[in-house]
Amino acid sequence: MNEKNKNIILYSIAGIFSFTLFLMIINSIILRDYYSLFWYCYTAILLIIIGLLTKNAKLILSQVIILAIPDLFWIFDFFYLIFTGHSLLGLVKNFPNDSLFNKITNLQHLYIVPFSLLALSFLKIKKNYKVLLVGIGEIILIFLVTLFFIPASSIINCINVNCIDINLIFLPPYLLWFIFTFSFVIISYLIITSLPFIKKNNKN
Repeated sequence: MNEKNKNIILYSIAGIFSFTLFLMIINSIILRDYYSLFWYCYTAILLIIIGLLTKNAKLILSQVIILAIPDLFWIFDFFYLIFTGHSLLGLVKNFPNDSLFNKITNLQHLYIVPFSLLALSFLKIKKNYKVLLVGIGEIILIFLVTLFFIPASSIINCINVNCIDINLIFLPPYLLWFIFTFSFVIISYLIITSLPFIKKNNKN
């Protein structure tokens, strides 16, 4: 594929993500749920948009490794809800009763990571542990901001309240979040940087 067509696809993805982020922000304002702006997917989508516009594969990758596994859980629970009529993990249990606008914005979990991987397939990546450190540093920052500046009763980022209905370990939600998210980022990094269709080889 020539460079012009690649650019069209990258900028189209950036446009879709920009429109998605706009709708998410508008939805938060309409609901007067301003704390929802602190969901880490808002920041991640914004940084991915910047990465797409600047063709910065490392920036895109640093956000994808944060979103990938949590989004997979959401997608699994979403399709489980569709086929069985109820939520297994509790991540989408409110989806049937959500407003249409809420449903539309929540569907971003279905396409942000796949489209980002498509973009990375054009930009190409190689293993760079600085990207992993950026991802880990970001989740530490998210953890601290949410824990100390967001009301304890809030479900924002699932740190103060366990968003999954399955209690695997009897530990405080914030400690579970940190352990699992830290692990998810590392696992996602190792898997994504090994995908053959986005790896940068020696000829690139």
